[in-house]
Amino acid sequence: MKAKQTAGDLYSERREEIARLIDWLDLELDKHKTNAKANPNDWGYAGDLGNIRAKLVRAVAFLSNQEPENIEKLLCEEAGL
Repeated sequence: MKAKQTAGDLYSERREEIARLIDWLDLELDKHKTNAKANPNDWGYAGDLGNIRAKLVRAVAFLSNQEPENIEKLLCEEAGL
């Protein structure tokens, strides 16, 4: 009989899955970059990244209990904008 899963167990499992997804995202970004370089006049690739960026901003805002606008502001400050 399998022991009942605890909140800590599920947290660890989800944390590992998120780490794997981040690694996978990095691999997909590399492929996307290759495709974008092959089609330098196609603005769709930049649009794709804008969509992903917006979702990541929302995810970071959620996890840090901040508004997405605050995350956007920090990104701009770090970029010197």
